[in-house]
This record gives sequence, C-alpha cells and structure tokens, in this order.
Amino acid sequence: MHRYQLSIDKADILRQRFIDDEYHSWLLAKELRVSTITTWRYKHEFERIRAEYPDRLNDFGFYPGEPPRPHWETPKYQQLAFILPALLADEHTPTLETSSIFKKYLSLSSDHYTWRTFKSVFVRWVREHVTPTPQKLLDHISPEDLIILKKWRNSNDHRHWQIAKSLEMAQQGVSRKEIIDKVETIYKTLNQWLAGYKAKGMKTFETAAHIKRKDHIPIIKERKERLLRLIHETPKLHGLNRTSWSLTALTLIYNKLYTPGVSYMQISRCVTQMGYKYKKTRQMLTSPDPKFREKIQKIQSILQKLKPNEKFFSIDEYGGVSIKIKGGRTLKHETESPDIVPEKQKAKGFLICTAALELSTNQVTHFFSTKKNTFEMIKLIDVLLKQYHDQERLYLCWDAVSWHNSKILKNYIEDHNKINKPEIKLAPLPACTQFLNVIESVFAGLAKAVIHNSDYVSVDECKQAIDRHFDTRNQYFKTNPKHAGRKIWGKEIVKAKFSENQHCRNRNAMKGAKI
Repeated sequence: MHRYQLSIDKADILRQRFIDDEYHSWLLAKELRVSTITTWRYKHEFERIRAEYPDRLNDFGFYPGEPPRPHWETPKYQQLAFILPALLADEHTPTLETSSIFKKYLSLSSDHYTWRTFKSVFVRWVREHVTPTPQKLLDHISPEDLIILKKWRNSNDHRHWQIAKSLEMAQQGVSRKEIIDKVETIYKTLNQWLAGYKAKGMKTFETAAHIKRKDHIPIIKERKERLLRLIHETPKLHGLNRTSWSLTALTLIYNKLYTPGVSYMQISRCVTQMGYKYKKTRQMLTSPDPKFREKIQKIQSILQKLKPNEKFFSIDEYGGVSIKIKGGRTLKHETESPDIVPEKQKAKGFLICTAALELSTNQVTHFFSTKKNTFEMIKLIDVLLKQYHDQERLYLCWDAVSWHNSKILKNYIEDHNKINKPEIKLAPLPACTQFLNVIESVFAGLAKAVIHNSDYVSVDECKQAIDRHFDTRNQYFKTNPKHAGRKIWGKEIVKAKFSENQHCRNRNAMKGAKI
C-alpha cells in the first residue's frame, strides 16, 4: 500500500534511510525528485509503524491500514443521524428496506438528501452503528434430506453441489451474501431454493423426465438416416465449395433435398445423438471419390439381386497385431484396482489376419499372413475358389488400398475368368470409406473377444484363439442360418450387413473403449 503515488523503489529507499537513521526530508526530496510533503508524510508513516508494529518495520511490503474517516458533521448529516435511530426502531422485518426508510425520512426532514446520496450515507451509517443479529435462513433439515445433500455435495453435478452447500450454510445461520459468494449464484436463485425447500422439501429440486412422443420416433429415425447418408458424401457433390461438412451446410443441403425442413438446432441435436463430433484426427467420415454414389448403388444392386448360387464377400486385413500384454475394459468389483499394463513392452511377435466375410451365410474365411500385399489377396482368392467351387459367381468387395487394385491382381482375375469357374467380379468400395466395409465390424467383435485384456505366451497361442473365435462364430450361423445382420456375434458394433447408413469401423472398439 503506497498512499502518496510514489513508486515502490523510492518508497523502499525512504524506508531503508529511516531504518538506518539517515532520514532527512529535504535532502531525500531533492535526491528522489519528490516533494518534501511526500517525504514528510512517509516519515510519519514509518514512525507510526515503529510505535505500533515494531516487529514489522523491516517488512518493506507492510503498511498499516488507514482508519476510516468520519463523515463531515454537516447540519444535514447531523439531522439524519438524529432521525435514523427512531426510524430503525420502527422496523420489525428481518431485512431493512432502504426505500421505505427513505420515504419516512422525507416526511420528517426539512432539509433532506436525494435518494442516491441517502442510500450510500445510510448504508455506511448502518455498518458503523448497527450490529446485525444473525438469523437462520433455514430452521431445520430432516436427517433423510441430510443424507441426500451429503451425496450431492460430494458429486460431480455442479447444480447439486450448489443446492446442498446453500441449504447447509443457510441452516448454520450464514448470511445470504456469504452463501452467494461461496456457491456463485444470485439472490433470486438462492431465494427460490430456500422457499422451494420450505414448501415442498427435496421434491422442489427434481427435474421432470422428458417424455418422447411415439409419433416422432420414426420421423427422427428417418431424419438421422438421411443425415448419415449426407455425412458420408463430400459437400462438393452437392455444389458446395467446402472440403468438409459444417452444421450450417448440412442444414442447407438437407432442406434442399428433403421435406419437411429442419432447423439448425435440430440438425445439431441429431448429429450429437448419432455420436458425431468434430475431431482433429485422420478418421475419415466422408469420401472424396467423385463416383461415390455410383459405386454404392452398384453394390446395393448386386446385393438386392444376389442369387442362391452367388456369394458376396467383404474382405480386409486385421492387424498387424503385436503379441504383448493388452489392456481393455473388464468387469471388476468396485474395491479392486484396474489391471496394470506396462507402457514399454517387448513384443513376442506380430500377426496379420486376412479374412473374408460372406454376407448371405455370415461365414468368415481367414488365414494368417506375414505381409499385406497383392500375393496375399491372390492366396485368399484361391482359398475362396476352392471353398466355393460349386458357385456360379463370387463378388469381392474391399477398400481402395493399392494392393487391392494392382495390375497383377486384375490380370490374375481376368486369366481365371477366361478358363475357370466360378466367375470373379469386383465391387470395390469408394475411396476412403473403410467405415462401410462390413468386416470391420466383425474385426471389432474379434478384438473385444480375444485381443483385449490378453497376455498370450506366443504368436501361435493367439492364432489358436482367433481360429476358435471364427470357428465358433461360423458354427453358430450354420446351426442358425440367417442372413448377416440378424444376429450380432461377439458384440460387434453394428449389424454385419452392407448399408450406407452405418459406420462399421470404430477405432475406439478396436482399443477397448465402451461402445
């Protein structure tokens, strides 16, 4: 506290000279280029500190507080001070109403203050002359409510914490001002909480559950399906000069394509409920492929006209997977600690699982590879040709990686179709649409079943676990023949069927997150 507009450095010099008993007001004023009145005032300040706080004299940051200056004893103030005790004696309310006291003051005073001046002078006079009697804002809280309030006070819900803390402080006799400063609310809200608790108890703080209208459920479902189709396409396909979707752009295009129209907030709510949000990652939710719609319609047309002697395969590779201690979600008692996974581990080996999911029978054909390349794809085709030799045509659907589109692979398929059966047809997915590859959903179920929370001794042990998983899955669907999508196996994240309205690839599921 430096009262006389002096810099801290100069004030410290003055204080040090005073401690050294070398304080001369006139010489210091000339040396520091300040007025002699300033040096004289600081001298009196230091003398006061030495007299009243001798142990704080060497504390250069300490200056005692100034005593409050009394109000000027003007005739108007003396008249007010004479009238106020009588006016306050007539007040019998828990709080003082300044406006009503001012009206009485006007009727009794001939020479009176204006409202603005009276308010400040009155508040200061009350603080100096009136000792408030604390009153409890809340008389009683039942033991049952105390248990609930204790849980609320320790919860992560900020509103519950505010209510619990406010009621407890009110019952302890704390003033409204202190409660408001503590819980960071306003007078109106605090008064509503107190009045509501006195009238209805804890029922006041219950929020009514939102009741969904049954006739709106199919409308919202259809709206989300339409939105998902738009999200999977690039905005440029709809004439927008954008590289990614914004909520405003989605609203604009949706209202152009479909009726009835929707608002920005409805689009925002649907996108959030569908689990989409903006992320700074490489996860692709749109396809830049200019033939996106054409390729999707081709795949859908094949599936709709698929004959009994034709098979449609969704193909991809799982891995590489390192064989080491893996983490994940596991069921444990609340008193148990989570499993510890070392951050740095030496892998016992690696594996890649190359697999094909046949959609009409829900059967998985797989083998283990050392690399991802064209020759592994040729090997998979040979396995499928041998397994399905009695079929007329095999359709292969995979993503747009380089080894799925190589000249060697295309030439191999052409040479086969010239002389052998069954015929092989390609139905590739659009570029950057791994999320439409149905087998990604099966891989997510595989990861959750046999990879997460694992600690295999060797690569062979892990391969055996994967073999057993697919054998059990295939046997189930042989015993219960159903088209892919009727039964989810291994908690797969979506139904194992082709649809542009679903997102089959989920990175969180591969990592063990809750889905």
